[in-house]
Amino acid sequence: MAQIYIPEQLAASLQSPRSLDEITNDMTGLATGEALRLLRDFLQTPGAESFLELEERLSQLLSHLSAGLTALAVEMAARTSTFVRRALTSVQQRGDQAGRWRHQGLRETEVRFLGGLSFRFKTPYLTRLRPRCGPKRGVGRRGRSGRGCYPALEVIGIRAGASPGLQSAVARQAARLASFEETRQVFLEQGHRMNVKTVRRITLAVGTKALAQRHARIEASQAGVVFTNELADQRVVVGIDGGRVRLREGGRRGRRRANGRRGFRTPWREPKLMTAYVIDEQGRPVKEVRPFYDATMGDADEAFKLLVAELKVRGVADAKEIIVAADGATWIWNRTEQFASLLGVAQEKITRVVDFYHAVEHLQAIAETRTDWSLSDVRAWVNRHRRRLLQGRINQVIGDAQKLKKRRNRTVIEREIAYFRHLAPFMRYDRFRKRCIPLGSGATESAIRRVVNLRLKGAGIFWKKENAERMLHLRAYLKAGRWNELIRRVIHASPNGQARSTFTYSLHLEAVA
Repeated sequence: MAQIYIPEQLAASLQSPRSLDEITNDMTGLATGEALRLLRDFLQTPGAESFLELEERLSQLLSHLSAGLTALAVEMAARTSTFVRRALTSVQQRGDQAGRWRHQGLRETEVRFLGGLSFRFKTPYLTRLRPRCGPKRGVGRRGRSGRGCYPALEVIGIRAGASPGLQSAVARQAARLASFEETRQVFLEQGHRMNVKTVRRITLAVGTKALAQRHARIEASQAGVVFTNELADQRVVVGIDGGRVRLREGGRRGRRRANGRRGFRTPWREPKLMTAYVIDEQGRPVKEVRPFYDATMGDADEAFKLLVAELKVRGVADAKEIIVAADGATWIWNRTEQFASLLGVAQEKITRVVDFYHAVEHLQAIAETRTDWSLSDVRAWVNRHRRRLLQGRINQVIGDAQKLKKRRNRTVIEREIAYFRHLAPFMRYDRFRKRCIPLGSGATESAIRRVVNLRLKGAGIFWKKENAERMLHLRAYLKAGRWNELIRRVIHASPNGQARSTFTYSLHLEAVA
């Protein structure tokens, strides 16, 4: 798509010393004149191809006009001394948490907008002062980036050189599509000229801010804060399970190879994914309440801490019933025993359910130890005991499995019998069906496929741990249909997605000299 609306014209309009009305009229006039020219060109040679070109160029024209108008809003705010002073004060008041700030004067910085254009603004720049530790950095050696900020831009959500709308759009597409390169291609087709590094930088910046607010939500839950009551008076089904992701580890030390790079490892690691959704009295999912997904590369304790925190801040303490549905993994069931105390609810409110289909897989493992059985014999035995599981006759299943023990298969069958004995209280599927409780953890299995496998797992794909954590968090909220909830936390820098500062300002939109 050819660029037709020249950014220099917009920049010239922004920098001219005129009133807001005059600048806006000038910009819309430029757009109107360009639109009329395009219409006349089409009417001279109407046809399918020329109409396609007209449609694409008009769409790009309006996008560029929106970028110019939003840039105008930023420029007028940056020219208002009251706004700038309050922005500086707002950032400097954070000194106790982030260190003192030093004013470095006015600096020019480039900001990209959702409309597909970028503009440069001159605005105050602050750097964070921290106690120096370690050896002094050598001449020409860069330190860790991200230690400064532009207060007048930050308070309106501009970070990582991108407007809030562009941050949301880029991070959402990067979490949805298969790679950062595909994301770049999509935006290029829309008239956005960004390279892969820019896409990656914006996405990871959003992920970093989102993870910071997730940590703040954990702290809020520990303090007893409840942000919403969406789970109050509801039947809540909770699930947790693990997936597989290859991480890039090492590569910073050791001998360099012939290509000049240090070797690194790409082991498989297990991300933990948590789900929660609401069901009605008939056991059907309530569509009006969106499910909750999240994932972490942390260990099992970290995953449960995150799950408990999210349930608490969403009002699970007032839920009618909490159903924990998962497979028989030891790391899950050992931690669900303290689930009630962690959530602050009565033990009677919690029902634990072993996934029925995983239990059937263990029946299959028992039957397959009989090498003298045909395939039809194995299938018949599994189906017969599958029905008995549904009828709640778990003791009969265990007794029949005992009869299959031979000298050669004793170890396998005893292991499977121990599985059924240990989890028998959570396999009362006859009672669960009467209470309209889901018998499986299919929602969690499906979420693992959509959140983890389709984005982070694949041939030749491996991640740094911190980047995998960011992408897992972004994609989990996207697939749960809660993207707007996440991006509001990022924009407002608050764990509940609401503006937490009393910083208010009114812009004087009279002529600015």
